[in-house]
Order: sequence, then C-alpha cells, then structure tokens
Amino acid sequence: MAAVHGAVFPDEPWDAASFASLLAQPGMFGWLDERGGLLLLRVVADEAEIITIGAVTKRRGIGQALLQLGLETARSLGAVKMHLEVAAGNTPARAFYNNVGFTEAGRRRRYYSNGEDALLMVVDI
Repeated sequence: MAAVHGAVFPDEPWDAASFASLLAQPGMFGWLDERGGLLLLRVVADEAEIITIGAVTKRRGIGQALLQLGLETARSLGAVKMHLEVAAGNTPARAFYNNVGFTEAGRRRRYYSNGEDALLMVVDI
C-alpha cells in the first residue's frame, strides 16, 4: 500500500509502518487494486471516512471501482454517511467526488504540510 500511495501522492507519501498502524485499528478496511489503486476506509457506527483513495493511472475507472466498493462496504456495515478530506486545489478529485454526490461541508485551513486547505466533503449513503 505504501508504494502505491507514494506513487499517487509523491509529496505526502505514507510509509509501510503508517499503513500497518492504521490497518490495525478497529473498523479500518484496506484494498489494493492490481492496476495500481488503493482505498483505506474507516467505518465507525453509522459513519464512514475515506482515509485515502487514489490510482496511479487516472481516468481508467480504478478510483471509481474502489469508491463504489467502499460505499457498498460502508452501507453493508450500517453507515449512512461517508466523508473525506480533499485538497482545495485538487480540482479533478473534487469533480470526481461531486459526480458521485459528495458536497462540500467545511474547510480545514492550512491542513496540508504545504499550507493548502482541505475541503471536507460528505455524501449520504
């Protein structure tokens, strides 16, 4: 997972120990797509949170397939909402989430190490 994450997010890569620690937490689920995608999802009570999602190759349906898997998994575990954070300047990702029904619910100022804001997005599932 760390290798795929580093390829998708070269400015903010997570190491294998970080993934191991996250995956050991209750309610955490992780998937790797053999085409170079990953999804890390947490489900607690009736809420789901995308911790990270991405695909090395864009516009091939990898992210869409992983997101649908996450939505289905969360729904099957009783979640009614899913939320995530996305860089405010990541226009393609924001459009991707908007197309699935996510809406902006808030902003975390200077959230990322480069000072960029994070947008909080949510969708009813």
